[in-house]
Amino acid sequence: MRKSVFRTLVMTGGLAASLAIGGHTSLAAGNDSLLNSNDGLLENVNILDSEDGLLNGLNIGGSDKESSTDTNADADANVVNETVVDEENDSVTTNKGAEATSDVNANVEGEDESAEVNADTEAGVMNETMVEEDSATSKTEAGASQDVNAVVEGEDESAEVNADTEAGVMNETMVEEDSATSKTEAGASQDVNAVVEGEDESAEVNADTDAAVMNETTVEEDSATSKTEAGASQNVNAAVEGEDESAEVSADTDAAVMNVTTYSEEDNSFTSITEAGASQDVNAVVEGEDGSAEVNADTEAGVMNETMYNEEDDSYAFTTFGNLTSGLNASASDEENEVMADAMSDSNVWVMTEGSEENDSSKTSIGTESANGVVLGTMDKEDGDSLQVKAMNDTSVMTTVENSDDYSKFEANAANNLMLGAMTNDEDNESAATVMNAVNAGLWAESMDSEEEEYTSAGLNAGTDTALGFLSSSEDNESSFLSNLGVNADASYTQWENEESSDSEFNLGLSTDFGLNTMLESDDEGFDLGL
Repeated sequence: MRKSVFRTLVMTGGLAASLAIGGHTSLAAGNDSLLNSNDGLLENVNILDSEDGLLNGLNIGGSDKESSTDTNADADANVVNETVVDEENDSVTTNKGAEATSDVNANVEGEDESAEVNADTEAGVMNETMVEEDSATSKTEAGASQDVNAVVEGEDESAEVNADTEAGVMNETMVEEDSATSKTEAGASQDVNAVVEGEDESAEVNADTDAAVMNETTVEEDSATSKTEAGASQNVNAAVEGEDESAEVSADTDAAVMNVTTYSEEDNSFTSITEAGASQDVNAVVEGEDGSAEVNADTEAGVMNETMYNEEDDSYAFTTFGNLTSGLNASASDEENEVMADAMSDSNVWVMTEGSEENDSSKTSIGTESANGVVLGTMDKEDGDSLQVKAMNDTSVMTTVENSDDYSKFEANAANNLMLGAMTNDEDNESAATVMNAVNAGLWAESMDSEEEEYTSAGLNAGTDTALGFLSSSEDNESSFLSNLGVNADASYTQWENEESSDSEFNLGLSTDFGLNTMLESDDEGFDLGL
C-alpha cells in the first residue's frame, strides 16, 4: 500500500509542476511579459550566447578541445515472493527470488591517450520450499558474477586488463517420514588477463582459477551415506617479448579430495573411502638472439585410504596407498653447443591390514617402491660430437605378517637394480659402456599347529647379478666386450611332527652364472671369443 501511495504522490507533484510552469508561461506570453524580446528586461541579452553568455567556456558534457570524459551507470533490482496454499492436498509452496545487476562504464579521451573501464555485476538468490503432509523439500540457489575490463592506450603503448569472477551455491534438502537427503554444491571461478604492448616490447599474463565443493548426505531409518568432493585448479601463463628476446612461463596446478562414508545399522558396518590428489606442471622457455633455454617440471602426489569395520563378525580392513612422482627436463643451446638434463622420481608406499576377532586372524602387509633416474647430455652443433650419461636405480621392500589360531607366517623381500651408462659420438668413433647390478634378498618363516600335526619351516635366499658391456665402432674397426656374473644362494629348514613320527630336513643351495663374450673386427682380420 505504501508503494502505491508513493507512486501517486510522485505523479501528483509532477502534474502540479507542469501546470505551474505552463500557467506562468501562458500568462507571460499573453501580456507584455518580462521575456518579451522587444520591451522586456532581457532585451538584447542571451544567456546562452557563445560570446557573452554565462555559459561561455563551460562545456556541460565535460569535454574540451584536448580531452573528454563520459561516465554511465545503470542499476536494476527485482524481488519475487509467491506463496501457494493447497488445502485439498494439505500442502504449502513458497517461491522467493531476488536479483540485482549493475553496469558502470567510464571513458576518458585525451589528445594522445585514452582510457576505458567497464564493470558489470550480477547477483541472484532463489529459494523454493514445499511442505506436504509427510514430507518437506527445500531448494536454494545463489550466484554472483562480475566482469571488469580496463583499456589504456597511449601514443606508443597500450595496456588491457580483463577480470571475470563467478560464484554459485546450490542446496537441495528433502525430508520424508523416515529419511532425509541433503545435497550442496558450491563453485567459484576467476579469469584474469592482462596485456601490455610497447613500441618494441609486449607482455601478457593469463590466470584462471576454479574451485568446487559438493556434498551429498542421505540418512534413512537404519543407514547413512555421505559423499564429499572438492577440487581446485589454477592455470597461470605469462609471456614477454622484446625486440630480440622472449620469455614464456606456464604453471598448472590441480588438487582434488573425495570422501565417501557409509554406515549401516542392520549389520553394524562402517565403510569410509578417501582419495586425495594434487599435480603441478611448470614450463619455462627463454629465447634470445643467440641462445635459448627450456625447463619443464612435473609433480604428482596421491593418497588413498579405505577403512571398513563390521561389528557383526568383528572384522576390519584398512588400506592406505601413497604415490609421489616428479620429473624435471631442462635444455639450453647457443650457436655452438646444446646441453640437456632429465631427472625423474617415482615412489609408492602402501599399508594393508585386515583381521577378524571371530576367526582370531590378522594380516598386515607393508611395502615401498621407488625409481630414480638421471640423464645428462651435451652436443657440439658444429661437428656433431655428443656425450650422454645415464643412471637409473630401482628399489623395493615388502613385509607381510599373517596370524591365525593354527597358522602364522612372516615374509620379507628386498631388491635393488642399478644401471649406469655412457655413450659418446664424434666424427670418427661411436662408443658405449654400461654397468648393471641387481641384488635381491628374501626371508620367510611359517608354522602350523593342528590337532594332528605340527609343522615349522624357515628359509632365506639372496642373489646378485652383475653385467658389464662395452661397444666401440669406427669406420675401419668394431669391437665389443660383454660379461656377466651371477651368484645365488638359498637355505631352508623344515620340521614336522605328528602322533606317529617326526622328521626334519635342511637344504642349502649355491649357484653361479658366468658369461663372457668379446669381439674384434676390422677390414683385414676378425676375432670372436665367447664363454
